[in-house]
Amino acid sequence: MNLLIIDDHQLFAEGLKFLLKSIDTSIHTAYVKDAKDALLYLQNNKSPDIILLDINLTGIHGFSLMQKFQEIKIESPVLVISSTKSVAAAQLAIESGASGFIPKSSDSIALISAVQTVLQGDIYNPTSLYSDMEKEISKNSKKQMANITKRQKEILHLLSQGMLNKQIASELGISSNTVKAHLYEIFRHLQVNNRTAAVKAAFQQGLITQI
Repeated sequence: MNLLIIDDHQLFAEGLKFLLKSIDTSIHTAYVKDAKDALLYLQNNKSPDIILLDINLTGIHGFSLMQKFQEIKIESPVLVISSTKSVAAAQLAIESGASGFIPKSSDSIALISAVQTVLQGDIYNPTSLYSDMEKEISKNSKKQMANITKRQKEILHLLSQGMLNKQIASELGISSNTVKAHLYEIFRHLQVNNRTAAVKAAFQQGLITQI
């Protein structure tokens, strides 16, 4: 498995490389410090299985770099890592096309879970952010956001059929990034971290009638 770490804090990146290698010796991890080196690496090497991206890069911001990935057709899933636990940053990361968001303050178990979740094609968002999200939503907003939207129910139904993001996008005539954004909201509403748990919760709550 090939991973690319894009982070301008070398000490953190080296520690991350060591952690991943200690988990699985077959993991090959490349490291670059900025957007320029990242684009150069991606142009000259096979796309990695996953990209771990610090959004607070020197020069080009991580979100802008993700846009460039899309422009040059890099389809590797991106796990955003951040020095903050900002709910807004997590939301923006998913809306920008990331497959997950995790704060740098997370422990090694959470990091491993995040990598595994993203590699499986799911959206990862740490459950520790859910309580923060609830605090940021007013009582009126909670009432307005209580129900899963019709589109999100459609996505849940397609998830229950085992469809992947690209298949769902094709079926509904929307982009893969839009599917990811909807999944982020679905996971947040249902307080789950993966597709299987989302489908199970949706079934239990009557959002879909069969699995």
